[in-house]
Amino acid sequence: MGLLRMPDSLRGELSKTFGILLTGTPGENVQSALRIIRSRRPPKVIIVGDFTLHHFLEAGFRPDIGIFDTKTRRSDFVGAIDVADAIRVRNPQGCITDGAAAALGRALLSGEPAMILVDGEEDLLSLTAIEKSPLGSLVIYGMPKRGMIVLTVDEEIKERIGGLLKKFTREE
Repeated sequence: MGLLRMPDSLRGELSKTFGILLTGTPGENVQSALRIIRSRRPPKVIIVGDFTLHHFLEAGFRPDIGIFDTKTRRSDFVGAIDVADAIRVRNPQGCITDGAAAALGRALLSGEPAMILVDGEEDLLSLTAIEKSPLGSLVIYGMPKRGMIVLTVDEEIKERIGGLLKKFTREE
């Protein structure tokens, strides 16, 4: 199986905010996001990142899909995330492996809540989550030192992410 490797030229583009940036404390951000979830009733809620996922689980909310790597800012993260039943995938830093993308796609189609534990780095899997999620879904992820992003999946963002993914380098 192959992978897509992000070119260095996209680092700036991917650091931009694509959705709503919540800038409160983690607890405040989770409560704001939960109000959005309750009001919109999205078909899927996907949360990417240990710190963000931990705070949702701590608040009693389990997403349809949680994607984590047991690290936050390259350091070990110990939180309330149960790894026992997690789907395990390999995904090196700066890449999206075919296996990780396929596992996320299968989890979305299964209709059952799933946790995906990444050996490597999960950050870029937010792009795959946007690409594969049904319209109206919410993809939620952290922006270090800035807050939390709540992104609504629509045709425009799918096209934008698809355009970015076409700039990645395919490796077999």
